[in-house]
Amino acid sequence: MEEDILSITAVCPMREDALKELLKKANVDWATVETLIEEGKLIELEYGEKRFYMRKLKSRELL
Repeated sequence: MEEDILSITAVCPMREDALKELLKKANVDWATVETLIEEGKLIELEYGEKRFYMRKLKSRELL
């Protein structure tokens, strides 16, 4: 599931509610997201009053 989250969020940020729904369908705990954030693989963003999650890209991935 971690690779799925990172693949999806590499293309576009994912809203918190959509990510929670994805995890629920896969029967995966939110701790997976927290682990990805702690490992520096996923970042949390706020836009307006909504929270989004996006894969943290390495500088060489931007080239």
